[in-house]
Amino acid sequence: MLKLSFSTGALYHLPLRVAFSLARHAGFDGVELVEGAELLLRGAAHARRLSHEYGLPVLSVHPPIVPYPGMDDARPTVRRLVTLAEGVDSNLVVLHTPKTASTESPAWRFFVQALQEHTDPAVRLTLETSGYFRPGDERCVLHDVRRLQAFAEGRKLNVTFDTAHTGTTPYPILEAYALFNGRVANVHLSDLARRRLFPNWRPLHTFLLHHQMPGAGVLPLTEFLRMLLRGGYAGPLTLELSPTAVQAWSLARVRANLERAVRFVRDVEDQTRRFGDHGEANDQSGRGQTA
Repeated sequence: MLKLSFSTGALYHLPLRVAFSLARHAGFDGVELVEGAELLLRGAAHARRLSHEYGLPVLSVHPPIVPYPGMDDARPTVRRLVTLAEGVDSNLVVLHTPKTASTESPAWRFFVQALQEHTDPAVRLTLETSGYFRPGDERCVLHDVRRLQAFAEGRKLNVTFDTAHTGTTPYPILEAYALFNGRVANVHLSDLARRRLFPNWRPLHTFLLHHQMPGAGVLPLTEFLRMLLRGGYAGPLTLELSPTAVQAWSLARVRANLERAVRFVRDVEDQTRRFGDHGEANDQSGRGQTA
């Protein structure tokens, strides 16, 4: 079975205890812990206590959703995330690649230095695939999946493969995943909607188009999950959903949506186990219906 993880970023505005409780109730196997104000105030020991209380290991640690001042310098950020991972007994840290098109920029130099300074073999750094959110994003050094693959391969780094981010690029997600040739250590699973927004304000894309519920968009997620299963993928499958997608203003709706997301994955697992690539499992094309 795939190891299902819940990103606490979907409930960034709520106490961590609520996120752990809802994840446990919905049937997740662990969580991806997103750094936020509560962790800064109460420390890793607080998250570790919740992890033990709810029986949900922290499978990965993720940078803040809302950037802190000074985060253009990756060195203290990486050190802080690694320390957090050590404190919650996690062996994976997710890193965002710098939004720069120049290897001469300070952001790039700090990022490379941060990778070089990391020496803890018990905590693996994973580079997250980036999306094309703004004009010019494709020119950023590591936003192209082929450049990211070459960089990760050259430095023996792992990758967090984000389906919604990759879905915004010219690369189909099945082909893009295959490019990484076993370097994927964490998968962010969510769908991508394609519809017009009014007003067409860029920040709204993150909430209303990206990181949607599995099956609520255009990505071939059923086929993608089958590919993970056939390939023996053993890392976390992290449901990284937007607060809007889970309807975070209502705990009852969050509970129902998380249960639905878990069923989506477990149903694909069951069909794949029972039918392989034939029979009833093929009734699902792998493409969701646009919400």
